Amino acid sequence: MQFTTIYPMRNSRDVFGRGRWFGPRSALGLLGLLASLIPLSAPAADLSAPLPASAQSLAFARYIASIQEHNPFIESGPVAVEIEASLPNLYKGSRLLAIRQTGESERSEYQVLRIEGDGTVVQEVIARYLAVQEQIEGLPTSSVAITPANYKFRYTGEVKTGRTSAYIYQIVPKKRREGLILGQVWIDAATGTPVLQAGRFIKTPSFKGRIEIVRDTKLLNRLPYARVTHVAIEIPQLGRGELMITEYLLTSADEEGGTLSLRAQ
Repeated sequence: MQFTTIYPMRNSRDVFGRGRWFGPRSALGLLGLLASLIPLSAPAADLSAPLPASAQSLAFARYIASIQEHNPFIESGPVAVEIEASLPNLYKGSRLLAIRQTGESERSEYQVLRIEGDGTVVQEVIARYLAVQEQIEGLPTSSVAITPANYKFRYTGEVKTGRTSAYIYQIVPKKRREGLILGQVWIDAATGTPVLQAGRFIKTPSFKGRIEIVRDTKLLNRLPYARVTHVAIEIPQLGRGELMITEYLLTSADEEGGTLSLRAQ
């Protein structure tokens, strides 16, 4: 009969503390054993393979591409415009209905169809807003577009917008320039369309008061068809003025009718 001698286990100090248990020959033997356990056919990691683009980055790329295209509410024919304005502190209000088109000068031209309500609101709120809007339109598009050239973008999260969702970015102007806003933009996850812009103008032409804006773009079949803009503007001596501007893209109706119909296709 053969007997095997069992030696007592050395304590952790003997093994790891002074390093006397693993001599050079033992260490080489251990390394050889570990190497034999690694399959020779194991594929090496391909560090050069590109990572798949995230849905967020794809949506942002689509957004940048859409900025280079024309603005459907300025360059796609007639737009029905309804402006509801008020001076809340004075309980005064008015309403304007018009058709806006881009003239030969590439500026917006309004054909006023109806004006109702208080004359002070028309002159001090609606007319003042349209004047500021006209001055901003006169600025180079490249200088006021919400792009990385003019703004710093910081992603803050995702929000559900019904059947789809949008990515929210905080935007900060790189320079204090007329026509730029400090606020946020929501980018539709599927199309890259800016479905909401909110903030305040940091500087406006010939106007010293504060102007806050929230612009909500409505999509139908993934295409913009309507836009609702809420504006708060400080009027000297009259206080806060509020506007809600609703815009609908229009198409020319048949020649016999001579009317305009909503672009809902």
